[in-house]
Amino acid sequence: MSRITNPGLVTTLVFILAACTSSSDSSGTATVVTDTLGWTFDVTCGNGLCTLACRDTDIVPKSCANGSGTDAFILVADPLLSIYAVRVPSSGQVQLSAANPSRPVACAIDADCLVSGLVAPGVAYACTNGLCQCTSEACATADGKPLTYDVLTLCQADLDWPARCPYITSQPFASRISEVASLCGSMDTCAKVPADCRQLTPVVSADGGAQPTVPVALDGGALGTIDTM
Repeated sequence: MSRITNPGLVTTLVFILAACTSSSDSSGTATVVTDTLGWTFDVTCGNGLCTLACRDTDIVPKSCANGSGTDAFILVADPLLSIYAVRVPSSGQVQLSAANPSRPVACAIDADCLVSGLVAPGVAYACTNGLCQCTSEACATADGKPLTYDVLTLCQADLDWPARCPYITSQPFASRISEVASLCGSMDTCAKVPADCRQLTPVVSADGGAQPTVPVALDGGALGTIDTM
């Protein structure tokens, strides 16, 4: 599932994301996910694309991408289940870059992670440290390290969705992306997640105790490809 060759960090690649392909998806079955800011999204999967609509109409997808098409929130089945704001062109092929706004899907229990089969066949997610993380072999990277793309998503977990553009040069994201670049270099995967970013696993304190995960409101309240052809 690795898909970047230069996380230093604005190279755009065209790729086919894992499609939402359960038998019920084709009819537009909807479900719900929540991001790490507490915003709730209705998810509708159909024609190989899972799109999301925030229940708070003030939260709109701003991809800050160039070119024709329509901005949308989509669900991305990476090792870290994530929500991306992207530009969806008429061709149906979604372009992602390190500049794309993205947030992890938050959870309290495994059922919050769409384990019912809305994501690609053979890919399952479980709730780990308050985040939906893949438990399938298909998600594993060759070196066992997280994708640099997922590290970038973790570093946006506490940032507001952009209301205006540009995004990549705005603070604090500009500082975060530089921090990821210095840690990960040109690698597809990264050994560390910056300390000021959301972590995949609980942080262990000096006395050996795990620091608690910051609570996320899963009731919708805020706390402050895909090839479709």
